[in-house]
Amino acid sequence: MKKTEEKSPETARRTKAVLEEMNASPACRTPRGESTAAPCGTMEALCYDWLGNRYATVKKSTYTGYSYCVRIHILPYLGTVPLAALDGDTVLSFIEKIQEKGLADTTMNFIFSTLKFIVKYGVHCGLIDKELLEYCSVSFRKRESRVLMVQDSVRMKEYLLAKNTVFSVSILLCRSTGIRIGELCGLKWGDLDFTSNTFCVRRTVSRIQNPNHSDGQPKTILYIRTPKSYTSAREIPIPGYLIDSLKSMRKADDLYLLTGKNTCTEPRNVQKKFKTILRRCEMQDCNFHAMRHGFATACLEKGVDCKTVSSILGHASIRTTMDFYLHTSMRQKQNCIDSLD
Repeated sequence: MKKTEEKSPETARRTKAVLEEMNASPACRTPRGESTAAPCGTMEALCYDWLGNRYATVKKSTYTGYSYCVRIHILPYLGTVPLAALDGDTVLSFIEKIQEKGLADTTMNFIFSTLKFIVKYGVHCGLIDKELLEYCSVSFRKRESRVLMVQDSVRMKEYLLAKNTVFSVSILLCRSTGIRIGELCGLKWGDLDFTSNTFCVRRTVSRIQNPNHSDGQPKTILYIRTPKSYTSAREIPIPGYLIDSLKSMRKADDLYLLTGKNTCTEPRNVQKKFKTILRRCEMQDCNFHAMRHGFATACLEKGVDCKTVSSILGHASIRTTMDFYLHTSMRQKQNCIDSLD
């Protein structure tokens, strides 16, 4: 690819500094100091340099996601490509190969977003032409996520109320507030305030790749962290019909809601139990997140303002709520058509 403009003195200085860092040792380094066989000046070297730059600036779970994406999806195709030879055709070929793998849209979107971050970093360092960014933008037609329909939700509510266990009440808490599965796993009894009848989302639980994996060590670890953003740490009213049940089940403040212990359960265990509930209620299969979609959709259908729904869901902006959780139902379409003369 031909250069379209001369480098400024600042860009030239930055380029020199990055190249010197890349060539600081015969083998390029990963963020944790592990040596790799990557020749400096290749995409693999740039990827590891970018990961090292991100290591201290993002949450551990986000970093492990980036690291996995780079190692599994990007490096096998682009790792040995010299930066000087990286062009639009190479990027488009990579995109086609990823699309042929039949991955989920969200996975492909994450791969291409990660690649774009890396290319942007290369452009910022003066190692790659900015023209290349045009080839990294891939449009997706987002599939509508499964929504827990009203009739299914009511059937499940009746079943769970009859069970009246900590787990069943906790599932109803998710159904009626739209909290995430990881946030439910991270709830402690001390997060519930029965004076104001509210609860606070203060932590979330997820399983991530073990960043210090070695022989004899597990490949993944349970990771308890603060919510994904400052808006995700939030206070939510406890649904009125659950207050008495939760009060009767209450345990010490430092114990987790789902386990009643000082150790938490993990999302995949909750997901498995949720699938059992769906079968017992003879409901169509869906994942746990469908309750979150259903909660948001039901609120918006009933005329609750989007800002309030966004605040309960913990979104950083109203646009996120509108883009991802607003599903136009057939009933809304019918009402719209019937309202016209």
